[in-house]
Amino acid sequence: MIGTAPRPSAAPAREPVLPRWRVYAVAAVLAAVAGALIGRLVDLQVLQGDRFREMATEEHWRRTVVPPRRGEILDANGAPLAASVTYQSLYASTNEITDPAAAAAALAPILGQPRDALAALLARKQSAPVLVQRWLSNEAASAVEKLGQPGLFLQFEPRRVYPQGTLAAQVLGVVGVDNNGLSGLELQYNADLAGKPGALVAERDSAGDAIALGARRYTPPVDGATLQLTLDRYVEWVAERALEDAFDRQHARRGTVVILDPRTGGILAMAARPSFQPDGPDLYSPATIALYPIPAVARADEPGTALSFVTMAAALDTGLVGPATSIENGGAFSYYGETFRDDGPPPGRETMARVLTSGSRVGLAWLGTRLGAAAFYRYAAAFGLGQPTGVDLPGEVAGAFRTVADADWFPTDLAHAALGTGVTVTPLQLAAAMGAVAHGGALMRPYLVRAVAGPAGSRVYYPTVVGHPVRPETAAALTAMLVAAVSSPAEGSARFARVPGYPVAGLAGQTRAATPDGDLSIGTFVGFAPADDPRFVGVVQIAAPAGGEPTDALAAATFAAIARPLLAYARIPPAAAPGGT
Repeated sequence: MIGTAPRPSAAPAREPVLPRWRVYAVAAVLAAVAGALIGRLVDLQVLQGDRFREMATEEHWRRTVVPPRRGEILDANGAPLAASVTYQSLYASTNEITDPAAAAAALAPILGQPRDALAALLARKQSAPVLVQRWLSNEAASAVEKLGQPGLFLQFEPRRVYPQGTLAAQVLGVVGVDNNGLSGLELQYNADLAGKPGALVAERDSAGDAIALGARRYTPPVDGATLQLTLDRYVEWVAERALEDAFDRQHARRGTVVILDPRTGGILAMAARPSFQPDGPDLYSPATIALYPIPAVARADEPGTALSFVTMAAALDTGLVGPATSIENGGAFSYYGETFRDDGPPPGRETMARVLTSGSRVGLAWLGTRLGAAAFYRYAAAFGLGQPTGVDLPGEVAGAFRTVADADWFPTDLAHAALGTGVTVTPLQLAAAMGAVAHGGALMRPYLVRAVAGPAGSRVYYPTVVGHPVRPETAAALTAMLVAAVSSPAEGSARFARVPGYPVAGLAGQTRAATPDGDLSIGTFVGFAPADDPRFVGVVQIAAPAGGEPTDALAAATFAAIARPLLAYARIPPAAAPGGT
């Protein structure tokens, strides 16, 4: 039997093989995803771990900043000029206020704010607290607490107060809403006055309120240091009152008074007009901010013949002239093509004492050119002109005092500087320079802060002699000439500074300046009293529209109005004095 041949079995089916590149691609994608996940985990748990732990802590804990009490500023006798009082300020967590209109209606009569404005403020949803009103009165704070409104909370905040009102406002300065100084002593000594804030960290519940019996950690604040000044509030009040009276008489645009003790350099008063209210509602307006700088150190003007005592001091100290040395004054003096003239008829022969008294442009220009540039500018620098005094106040300028070293200097600049024109000085520079004459030739550095006392310890500042521009005998001879200038019966504007019964020494000068508000006449008087035992040296500078009462005479009369009560305050009895009436 023939059988059939067996059929060959079918070949097994081949499984499809993926191309190798696809395998690598899948593996790469998986590796990238795994790497991204691992990287994200490292970022969250390692790199940003501290931040997320802090966020988690903040959810569980409430940290409240405890502001320090800003240090006091006291006058020379311990009377407070600036202090800090703690008030409660109202804040709102707007996310927790469900009915802003109802909350605003309840708050409006308490705060004295418009209801609609409050409602709009409370309706803005944001995570950060919103300031509703700063420094509530005790009655208003109690009324807010009684409302029991969720989302409203009170926080203690210090407020700067000024027990003496506007007294010495520019010198004391301004404090910002962040409790840091913006101007004046508040800025200069901010590191001492500000202190360091503390903190209260407490557990809080789901509503964000502190748990009464929960854990808490308290870091107390470090209060600011106290400043004691050389400034005397009575002397400052007298200076400001006299300056205000002068403004009423002349409709002046600006004025400055500086009173310092020539024996120490301590500043007793530093008044200015216009000024501002240090706790007024418009304290941070542009118009008020423009008044922040202290004119006595931040503004330099031409002093005119009020500066001629420096020229005479140099001439006396070098032996070039004596008080009785005379020159022939024909009414004009020419130098390098420029002619200097005096008002009125030529006086003929006149002594150096009369040159100083009359403020003779001819005599002073002659004297400066005879001294020569080297000697004149050396003495000017020794008196501190053309350089900051180093007073402990912000914003001090050096003034403009060109010398032969300047490229644009010309020989006639020497003659102009000798009679107080073509140069600018600050009132404080002028007061310090005259103080050297009053103090027997010793130039003192002006200063305002006598002591700093705080938690970190105390510092005391002492009088500092910065130079001896002239010899004591020169200072004595010049003082006699300055007394003669004030006691002159009919010549020179310095005579308006006379105080019956007291010898007063000083000089006056007047210049003009073009300003956006028109031409101003700037009158300056600088002097000291009593001349035989100087207790104070003062500068009065008044700028008023040109064409009115002579501002140099007004400045001298204002000095007299200040000197009279200050001499009584110092308990100096009157005596027969040259020129006393």
